[in-house]
Amino acid sequence: MSHARRFAIAAIAASALTLATATASHAASYTASSSNSCGAVYFYGYGDTFKFLDVCSDGKGVRLQYTSPTTGTPSTSHTKIHVDYTGGYTGYDLNDAYVYDTDMNENACFYFRVGHVDNGAYVSGSYGPWVMACAGN
Repeated sequence: MSHARRFAIAAIAASALTLATATASHAASYTASSSNSCGAVYFYGYGDTFKFLDVCSDGKGVRLQYTSPTTGTPSTSHTKIHVDYTGGYTGYDLNDAYVYDTDMNENACFYFRVGHVDNGAYVSGSYGPWVMACAGN
């Protein structure tokens, strides 16, 4: 096999790997945590699923707040949806996480963040930073 042909095959293989990685990363998992890191939520782009972890035994629940998913430009000023997990300590194992399943449009993007809830009310100052995420196709 000629040197040029080997180089061409290697270049094609590298391009395919780069494309596969870029495609997979678009619908990868995303993570956000509360300001004190007692709550965390993972979002999985394929399946449009959130997993909640409550890693502190403080009696408070975990609140997910996310913006309406859009195939346009997502913004933290869009309509907000919140989901509370108040089932108690889950630990760090994602197999024990509370699962919240959604049905988003393909390639819809949104922002989400995590805070705490106590007796049904948001705990002031507990939200962590916004994280942008996108659903898979």
